[in-house]
Amino acid sequence: MPKVIKLARGPRLEIQVQERVVRGEGVYVKVFGEMKIGAKEKIYARDLGLRTLQLLILQPEHGTHNPYTTGVYIYRKGELDNYASVDIFSMAGYEMISSGRVGSLSAATTLPYDGSLWLGFMALGE
Repeated sequence: MPKVIKLARGPRLEIQVQERVVRGEGVYVKVFGEMKIGAKEKIYARDLGLRTLQLLILQPEHGTHNPYTTGVYIYRKGELDNYASVDIFSMAGYEMISSGRVGSLSAATTLPYDGSLWLGFMALGE
């Protein structure tokens, strides 16, 4: 059963697996799950049960025939309680934001789930 976290600022997280790995003198945590998030929203390391966020891999999951691609930028890598900003783009190259999108009207105008998109994720951190 996933651990469901609904954040007041928007994103919804469903954490499937959280694994602590010890290798030699290094310790890291792997987190796998899904998130429902809109573009330009932030995910903090603490939201995922991490002290620092080092890597966040996103996979769009949508039921429409409009493909999307994602981008992520992790701020202050290696610092405590850092965060990642998520960008979502249509394949036509338009940035999709929760209130619609930026660009002309020849492509999809909104994200499929109330201005959000379900993303599978894998995160690494401490």
